[in-house]
Amino acid sequence: MIIKKVILIFLFSTLLFFSASCNQSQKESVLEEEPKSVINKKEDIKNFFLSNKLYLLAPEFNSKDCESFGECDCCSSNYLFLDDENFICVDYCLEVDNFYTGKYKIENERVELKYNSTVVNKEYNWESESDTTNIQPEYFYKIEKCKPFQSTWIKFNCKEKICFKTTEKETDYASVDKTKTYESFLEELKKEGILKRLNVK
Repeated sequence: MIIKKVILIFLFSTLLFFSASCNQSQKESVLEEEPKSVINKKEDIKNFFLSNKLYLLAPEFNSKDCESFGECDCCSSNYLFLDDENFICVDYCLEVDNFYTGKYKIENERVELKYNSTVVNKEYNWESESDTTNIQPEYFYKIEKCKPFQSTWIKFNCKEKICFKTTEKETDYASVDKTKTYESFLEELKKEGILKRLNVK
């Protein structure tokens, strides 16, 4: 009987020892993983990408919310990054919106954007407001050629969010557009026929 009790006590204490050591190793692994997640966040900010993202470029920047904004005519633009090299830019004005395509390249802390020569102008048709027959279209679309140009965005971090600024002529700021999604914006461009006019597949 005594031998059985000793064996049972030995087995019980062995099980307690192993369970305690397992818990300790799990705690250590959790402690080890936390710094890695912090490191990964830093790496994501450092090694950024723009594919399938929608940004708003504007002259004002709210550092509290890390958002760019513009409350003037012809001063804000949307940038739709289609993949790792192609983008669409929309310059907004009260009477005419301009649509551009181009290619971009990320180099260190900068984004180099090169615009193509084709531009689609979306002009508001003021006569459609007084047209009771609904014959007049609301917008006119014109395809024109312009001189290719380029711009540069410089990356900066705002509360672990990736933002950009330009230093050409005037300083503008770019942040992820929170008013609409990439998918909904792309769908709008498809419905309006902008992608076809810009020859984007």
